[in-house]
Amino acid sequence: PTRNLGRTGHLVGIFGLGGQASIEKPDNEAVAVPLIERALDLGVNYIDTSARYGGDGRWSERYIGQVMKKRRNEVFLASKTHDRTRDGSLRILDISLKLLETDRLDLWQLHNMQTMDDVDKVCAKGGALEAFMKAREQGLVRYLGITGHADPDVLMEGIRRFPFDTVLMAFNAADPQHRSFRELLSFAVEKEMGIIGMKVPARS
Repeated sequence: PTRNLGRTGHLVGIFGLGGQASIEKPDNEAVAVPLIERALDLGVNYIDTSARYGGDGRWSERYIGQVMKKRRNEVFLASKTHDRTRDGSLRILDISLKLLETDRLDLWQLHNMQTMDDVDKVCAKGGALEAFMKAREQGLVRYLGITGHADPDVLMEGIRRFPFDTVLMAFNAADPQHRSFRELLSFAVEKEMGIIGMKVPARS
């Protein structure tokens, strides 16, 4: 089954492949690359990774790149920047594209926005949003997103300040018990954003 990814118009499978666990372990190509290949064989068409996955070696992007150089057109490919500045984020994007063996990302996201200070930094002069707009104008990325694990209010504030295309957020059965993301979910639906759930089996 597929769902529309907000106003992007892209139809994504209800299950995507995240770039952590086995896909970010150092020197784990023999496990990681076949895992990615198998996911695509089974119909997964959304892959999410980050410059942070796999530490300084950026192993996740490396392994995914091994598959993308042969099967790029089969997936909606997403990565992230954890840098809050324009120049730092552009440097990260340049390396991401090289490691992922592609000339474009379908989705580039702000990684793990935790505090209102993060929102202020990315929105400030010289902040990461300047990199986002430049990269989109140059055709290096198609869509822009925001992500966060713990505080829905931070994500909502980010969305109020910039028209992101997608939001990646924690959502599962325990949600009503602690810092619920339900209001954010409704807000994102209202904005016609693509909504990507993480931590679906458990919250940590």
